[in-house]
Amino acid sequence: MSTSLFQRKALITGAANGLGYAIAKSLAQTGTFVSICDKDSQVIDVGEELRQWTDVVYAEVADVSQPMQVKSFVDNAAATMGGIDIVISNAGIVRPTRPTKDSYERAVQDFDDVINVNLRGVYLTGRAAIPHMLATGGDIVNITTDHIHTCGWPELLDHTHAQECPWKDVQRPPVGSKNFDIYDSSKWGIKGITNAWARDLAPHKIRVNSFGMGATITPMFLAVLGDRPLPSGTMQADDVAGLIVELIAEGPNGRTGDDVQVWAGHPTVLPPIGLEGRLTMIDLVGSN
Repeated sequence: MSTSLFQRKALITGAANGLGYAIAKSLAQTGTFVSICDKDSQVIDVGEELRQWTDVVYAEVADVSQPMQVKSFVDNAAATMGGIDIVISNAGIVRPTRPTKDSYERAVQDFDDVINVNLRGVYLTGRAAIPHMLATGGDIVNITTDHIHTCGWPELLDHTHAQECPWKDVQRPPVGSKNFDIYDSSKWGIKGITNAWARDLAPHKIRVNSFGMGATITPMFLAVLGDRPLPSGTMQADDVAGLIVELIAEGPNGRTGDDVQVWAGHPTVLPPIGLEGRLTMIDLVGSN
């Protein structure tokens, strides 16, 4: 049974375009109050657009890698909306890296840039928002990637209805390509944060899940793709955003600690609770 999202209070990072924009729009269309940030000033225009669907919107230019900017945004969002009970840490960057060719100086810069946004940003956003959520409960969703939860690991999926998946005949391992050492490390780190928070925040009725997706049409994915054609089965950002809304709408009795994932070439539907979620629930029941 789904929970109404009308007038709930959501915070979304990295919402100037792409998936973050699609998530903010999908939530606003349910009547959710929405606060958004991005280091791209276009986020202010997005905020104005969202006002056609919901009564309360707050938008701020903020860099999630900067602690004081994150704290300011979160506190301003809470004051504007009258609290926070949904946090979606979506802001992220991708940068192909080449351990055998990159200079040491570039390696250091790539590490700082990617980790500061992808991992530090999720940590800072969550830690700034959690104090606002302790009294009311709610949902935290941290965006990851299909590089850490594939259609072959940790559980092999049936590909009967996923014939466009390039891995339908070969079990896919839990990796990206050889050029994603820092990007994948940042996303594995998010998984670690998610697992710890899910257990710690469960007594406060705060669900914490990660959500990853395969090839999805966003500016970031298209920039990495370059001149190459879209892979078969590439998903639409609006469809993926709709699944995140469904995940939140599971409500207080829904999953927590799960590594929710959808893949290109597979049906774009919210999957049943996965191994991570089942193990978390067993752990939480055992600790009570």
